[in-house]
Amino acid sequence: MSQSTSPVVADLDVQPLPGPFGAQVAGISLRETITAPLRAAIHTLLFRHRVLVWRDQPMDTADQVRFAQSVGSILVFSSVVDLDPARPGVHEVHGGSDDWHFDASSLPSPPVATMLRAVNVPPSGGDTLWASNVAAYEALTPELRELITSRYVTHGRGVQRPFEDERPVAAHRLVRRHPATGELYLYLNLASWDHPQILGMPLPDSDALIERLRAACLRPENHLRVRWSPDTLILWDNRLVQHRGVGDYGDFPRHLIRICLADLAP
Repeated sequence: MSQSTSPVVADLDVQPLPGPFGAQVAGISLRETITAPLRAAIHTLLFRHRVLVWRDQPMDTADQVRFAQSVGSILVFSSVVDLDPARPGVHEVHGGSDDWHFDASSLPSPPVATMLRAVNVPPSGGDTLWASNVAAYEALTPELRELITSRYVTHGRGVQRPFEDERPVAAHRLVRRHPATGELYLYLNLASWDHPQILGMPLPDSDALIERLRAACLRPENHLRVRWSPDTLILWDNRLVQHRGVGDYGDFPRHLIRICLADLAP
């Protein structure tokens, strides 16, 4: 999808970010009621740009929960980051992961979108990067695309869980089609804590193929980098892009609030 020009949609002033995808959105307060037409416009922009950035949005967690509920259904799940017991589905992120990953991809039904809100961010450093898994798929040779199209890959195989946690390791299609845009994309979690294995292949062959796919995912020209500032909220499609934090801010207490969405409200 081209993003050379983004029109104002339903009072939203949309400016593409420097990079292959992403847009900064202005024109409304996220603390206000999100009408059905405005919600539809946000969905459209999310599918078009994949990462949406709102600046200068002073809000508390209750405001963020209301905005999340207006966009979709909040997904409640246990995570490596702290849960807010008073607000199911709200995760307190202190620091951040340096590894590329999709959020909660080891769930049988992973979140379709994620939003992060800055509470306390470093004056410099601590940026977040996103990588296009659509571009990663498009970079593959036709032969490689054919090889992986019908394959499944594990998510969560390397995650250590308590003995009483009986959730199975999930396996998802390695090549998926986005239900709204029709785009094909790679769905491969690159985090160091996850040891993905392509089902039906000997482990050495699977590892070798995953390294080839990893190289396609990590092409720098397909990455977006965003610097955090106070009162910033970022919403992204957790299917089309994966992300990582940059741990270059020393001991500064980086604090963000995460909410993942199980679906997008009609």
